[in-house]
Amino acid sequence: MSSGTYVSVIYAVEGLYESVVSTPSAWNDQAFSDWADDTLVDAAELPKEAIRQIRRCLNAARKLGAFWEADSSAVADHDDWRSRVDIALGPRAWRPTLELAQIGLREAPSEELFAEVKDRFAVVNSERWMDGVGYEEWLAET
Repeated sequence: MSSGTYVSVIYAVEGLYESVVSTPSAWNDQAFSDWADDTLVDAAELPKEAIRQIRRCLNAARKLGAFWEADSSAVADHDDWRSRVDIALGPRAWRPTLELAQIGLREAPSEELFAEVKDRFAVVNSERWMDGVGYEEWLAET
């Protein structure tokens, strides 16, 4: 497996989240099933723990869709899709993407996955991970 597979799946999840919070009425059971089929085919080589995180993302997306379908005017300023995710679920929505990035960093280390873990860790935990440490330094220590 390559780090690119992990990154692609993470970006696919972000695309899912963005679409679900922007147009929740377009997402029904079949649409979620189709997304899962497409994504899991691309991620077939990933370990079970990574597949589990993808499923957690899918469950979070369903909750996001239900939240925004029920009340699309929940907050007046929700033009940014990431803000819409945060309003509905907060760090719970981002935690499986962090886990996925961490699994990828363990299994197929890359500078891109290192950056994804750093960014997502701050969002989920409200604190920095490896602050001031670069990828090369981290890699040398592992």
